[in-house]
Amino acid sequence: SLTRRVEDRLKCALILGYLKPGDKVVTKNIADAMKMSVTPVRESLIRLSASSALALTPSHAFFVPVITSEQFNEYMRMRRLIEPELAEKAVLNMDDKSFEECLSMCQKLRSAYDRRDVYLAHQLNLTLRLKLYIHADLPEFFKIVTQLWINLGPTLSYTFESDSEEKWPIFFSSLELALSNRDAGAAADAIRESLDKGLRIYLSLLTEQGE
Repeated sequence: SLTRRVEDRLKCALILGYLKPGDKVVTKNIADAMKMSVTPVRESLIRLSASSALALTPSHAFFVPVITSEQFNEYMRMRRLIEPELAEKAVLNMDDKSFEECLSMCQKLRSAYDRRDVYLAHQLNLTLRLKLYIHADLPEFFKIVTQLWINLGPTLSYTFESDSEEKWPIFFSSLELALSNRDAGAAADAIRESLDKGLRIYLSLLTEQGE
């Protein structure tokens, strides 16, 4: 449906950090950009606000929520509980072709990182995790993680504005090694490590931005 199409497009924009905290989301602008009426757009915005992906003011204006350090910490703790298990289960389930695809994605991610292309690196990082987690065959866990990515995504815009390589949350070497060795436990540890480092980096960035 048109509503689902708009909703999926906006979810991607949120996950990838293309929408920043505090940004207004204007129904007519989206409708014009997607060449459709405002009705399906408004329906999709209402659905996103119901899941806290967007906020709604008393005057019925939509905007991207600004999350606090405490909220960010809680979301990341939830990811830390779920994503390592998804990675571990996935490695146990994957076949040769799946390992080849994930390792190829690791190489592309390394190339983007070497070129300092933070936007592409972030896209590839999420794509790699998506390819990996889908093999866990834990659909409810996967739904929760996707929603967490949607809630956290706008905060990633802070990273895009930083020119410090140290602040890029790209920690893929240990995961690449784990996948090469087909080591499920090491893959879980790699994801856990990346989330721990990412949390410290993002909280530092949030502090700099002055939440």
